[in-house]
Amino acid sequence: MHEEDRSLIQAFQSGDDFAFVSIYNRHRSAVYTFCLKMLLDRDGAQDVMQETFLRVYENRNRLLNAGSFRAWLFTIARNQCLNTLRRDRRNVPLDPEDESVLALPEASLSRMEANEEIDRVNEFLIRLKDEYREVLILREYQNLSYEEIAAITRSTVSAVKSRLFKARRKLAAMTEDGDREEDRLRQSPAGTRISQP
Repeated sequence: MHEEDRSLIQAFQSGDDFAFVSIYNRHRSAVYTFCLKMLLDRDGAQDVMQETFLRVYENRNRLLNAGSFRAWLFTIARNQCLNTLRRDRRNVPLDPEDESVLALPEASLSRMEANEEIDRVNEFLIRLKDEYREVLILREYQNLSYEEIAAITRSTVSAVKSRLFKARRKLAAMTEDGDREEDRLRQSPAGTRISQP
């Protein structure tokens, strides 16, 4: 556990609610991003993030018992996301202009290209199985270790690596299919005149 988290948690457990506010401010962006990418729904992600921190608040006495605070926090968020997905499988894709948090890690693209990439990533993420989507988000966007992801998903490190490999392979296949389709559309002459009999 990070030393600053440990100090804040100890203060929070001693009754210092300002320490909880610091914990919340320190981790809310990461939890929200995870929820947003799992649910692809802004309102749902906001609700799950709030519910996650409510559960942290209610279970303050368990915090130091968790081997990794981040793993414990993301376990709560993951469980809430999966509950939400089970309740309502209708995911609504985001407007790329609404959420700058979805920008890809290497954001060296122009604004328009970045928005197109965000759309594309969202389209691919929503098509992945939940078990593949979650490990990909935790690894690529949250930079969690394989061990932390295994703890969050109640799995083994080898299972996490296997799921991550399959998720990346599926994304690569989707990307190739998308690229081929774009090439095909570009090569089709727009407005080709149809000869009359």
